[in-house]
Amino acid sequence: MPFRSGWRKLRDWFVHLLHLDASAHRIALGAAIGVFVAFTPTIGLQMLLIFFVTSLFRANAAAGVPMAWLTNPATIPPIFYWNYRVGCLLLGKPDSAVEKFHNAVSDLAQRDLVWWALVKEWWDLAMRVALPLWVGSVAVGVVAAALTYGLMYHLITVYRRAHQRHLAARAAAEASARGADRADSESGTRP
Repeated sequence: MPFRSGWRKLRDWFVHLLHLDASAHRIALGAAIGVFVAFTPTIGLQMLLIFFVTSLFRANAAAGVPMAWLTNPATIPPIFYWNYRVGCLLLGKPDSAVEKFHNAVSDLAQRDLVWWALVKEWWDLAMRVALPLWVGSVAVGVVAAALTYGLMYHLITVYRRAHQRHLAARAAAEASARGADRADSESGTRP
């Protein structure tokens, strides 16, 4: 039941986007910016960053802000792991870098260090991961944002064209019905 409710909310949000009073470009750009920021390791600042960047590029923030929810406690580990792997690949680090990182985390978790030494060790480990994570996150974010922009722009323009045709057909049908009603009323009043 909650899964169905989640899809319904997503569908309602998307329909809301389709009816925003903004161009397809601005809506698609807002969504793309939101996706890009969601793939960066800026947890806790993502919505603020999306607001800032969408206002800077005059994109639609309503389309971008919900995209920050792509990275949540359930999706952060696989997304950032993938981004880290891509970053290692782009930086020419061997696949063993990931294994070394896992071993370092396990080793650090088992060591009995004083609080400050533990913080320093964790910080050093985080800095070894930071560059590949950021490089991979930016690369994956750019690709995901480009795909999001293209898909959103296409969906919005197709939907809006179909919606305009539907409204025009409805208006024509209503005008035809009014004309038929007038003709019936005029023919009924004349002798």
